[in-house]
Amino acid sequence: MDDRRLSAWRIASLLVSTSCGIGFLLGTGELALRQGMAASMYAVATSIGLLTLAFAAPRLWETGQSIWTYFDTIYGPVVGRQVAALSLIWMAGVLGAQIRGASALLALSGVPRTTSIIAVDCLAFSLSFVRLSALSSIFAICLGGCNAILVYALVKMHHLTVWLRAPESFVQSMTLSPIGHAGLTLISVVALVIFGADYQQFPLRARTPSEARRGCLLAAVVVFVVGFLPASTVIASARVWDLSALPDPAQVVPVELTLALGNTRGITQGLVVSILLMTAVGAACSILRAMSDAIAISRPSGSRRTALGRILPVLAATLVTASGRSIIDMMITLNVIYLAAAGPLLTLALLGCHIPYQAAKRSMLTGFSIATACYVICETNMAGLHESLTLVLAWPCALLEALRSGITSANQSHTTVGHAVHSILVRVVTRLTRCRLSAEPDRPIE
Repeated sequence: MDDRRLSAWRIASLLVSTSCGIGFLLGTGELALRQGMAASMYAVATSIGLLTLAFAAPRLWETGQSIWTYFDTIYGPVVGRQVAALSLIWMAGVLGAQIRGASALLALSGVPRTTSIIAVDCLAFSLSFVRLSALSSIFAICLGGCNAILVYALVKMHHLTVWLRAPESFVQSMTLSPIGHAGLTLISVVALVIFGADYQQFPLRARTPSEARRGCLLAAVVVFVVGFLPASTVIASARVWDLSALPDPAQVVPVELTLALGNTRGITQGLVVSILLMTAVGAACSILRAMSDAIAISRPSGSRRTALGRILPVLAATLVTASGRSIIDMMITLNVIYLAAAGPLLTLALLGCHIPYQAAKRSMLTGFSIATACYVICETNMAGLHESLTLVLAWPCALLEALRSGITSANQSHTTVGHAVHSILVRVVTRLTRCRLSAEPDRPIE
């Protein structure tokens, strides 16, 4: 790569801005109204994902390609295009979160909810044709300023200790939270950070492998510290102000920012709403362009980057917004569908178990079908399925389908079932042995 110029500090800042966007800021505050400090689970999971990415960063830097490029070389361009199409699912959840947050900001100014959603859709669609890369630093500064104001609000209310004791409060609150939902959030977010191309692109552009690792470690620490800030401010504010009367829980953080600064004749609220709205729409435009590129990759024979390739994602994200889920749950639920389809193949690829092209297609179809069916059942209230059942059912079935199809293909090539299973077990044991030997210190010869 010729563009490997990023320092550890620059990598950390880019990873933090990717992790702590509007969805994190407004979504954590929204959940904190009813979950308390447990609402910081998304930030904690992101921090764990960045910590894991730090250990893989040197190896990732040496290969010079993201995991999905490696995925594409193993299973072929057709499967790669299908994975690109599946990535539209989780990106629709992220785009829906931006639309949900931006519409809540407009509604805070008195705009009706339906009108605010339509206005945000039109803004995101129109501005997605304009490259806003020059404004990305401004968006990051705006979010950093909002976090600084939240710290000021805690100091002003004399409740800074709530933030300082947040990790302890988080552990206590997690013991009272449903383990299924917490586990699903942890697995989904950690996997998205480790295997997400939007996260891997920054360590790949580091100057050295050590810079890549240090950047990820620094980002993990910052996200962990900042991650407790929105929930801490909501908990402290509930002792001073009445936040239960808000028409939309997603408005709690903007209201806190306004109250902390002092709403002089509505000027402060207008300023806060404008800054957060600009940041949310900017993030929505970035995601929408990525979705347009994914559509172009998945359909190379069709027209590339047309207006229709941006209208359809906006409509899909708007439908997701209408589901009534919280901002963070909106992102996690659709990400689970994507992981259910692509996760098993990725696991086999990392273990070195190469399966035929047709087996890969069947595995993805199996995982996607089961996860989509679970999602539809939950959304329509047809049955009381637990949300964690999506991965519990989809992953084993997709893995079995991949191995069954792969073993069948091996039999057709005069390879026995026992030999195929044996080769898979040998690869797994060999990799585990190598990891153990590399972790043990050298012993002197007696």
